[in-house]
Amino acid sequence: MKQHRSSLLVGLLLLLACGFTSSMAAQALKAPPHQPAPALSFDSTYPLDWVQQFVPDSRDFFDNSYNWTTNYGPAYRGTVETPTQFLGCSTQFALCFHSGPEPYPCTLSADGQTANCLCTVATATNYTLIDGILNYPIYQQTVQQCGPDGSGCPNVGQALVCSYLQGGTLIPGANVISTYDTESRAEILKALASGAPKYTECVKQPYAECMTAPCLLNNDGTANCKCPVFYGNFQLTGSNNQCSPGPGLVPSASYIPVLDTNRNH
Repeated sequence: MKQHRSSLLVGLLLLLACGFTSSMAAQALKAPPHQPAPALSFDSTYPLDWVQQFVPDSRDFFDNSYNWTTNYGPAYRGTVETPTQFLGCSTQFALCFHSGPEPYPCTLSADGQTANCLCTVATATNYTLIDGILNYPIYQQTVQQCGPDGSGCPNVGQALVCSYLQGGTLIPGANVISTYDTESRAEILKALASGAPKYTECVKQPYAECMTAPCLLNNDGTANCKCPVFYGNFQLTGSNNQCSPGPGLVPSASYIPVLDTNRNH
């Protein structure tokens, strides 16, 4: 009798073990396959969301024509109409105006809305394009102080926006801001006034508009800047004349309406 009970007990334990094993196998079969980690967009060091882009942080806000800074489009088109639009400041700044091709590439993001531009950094007189300010409340306050064309702030350091450039405080998450240097401003103003020096027209292409774009400093004295990308006509001045700087790259540029001979094409 004891042997019979022992046999029953062993059999019962085997049945329980088989049931548990079958249950685990079923659960294993139902488990979803391994999902790879999502890619970090165009650059694993600086993913698409590594820093805020605008204030407010909404492209839809800036694309709304009610919030355009000129009749030609949003702040991130970088439209130059008059010389007084350049507001002089004396701060550290990133210079992305000649970025695009190597050795200072502007790499287009996977969604085509942003470019990661490698830019030089300096501390000197620099110029903010008033209608290119990507912080809308600061843009409004600067316009109130300086006028919509900037003519009310002719002195270096006078404009309100200058106090927000130092340390990158214009855009949360940045530690330096992209503006123009004296040479870049001079190139644009000469082209604006007389078409000289030689400039290049680019039609219906993407370009990085880096005015007041947020940047992160690198240890080698450069910065990576997150520049919004605009699709349309633009001009390149000076030696920066490559409309298509290379595979996956876009030029850094601005838009000068009076030089746009292809506006209706």
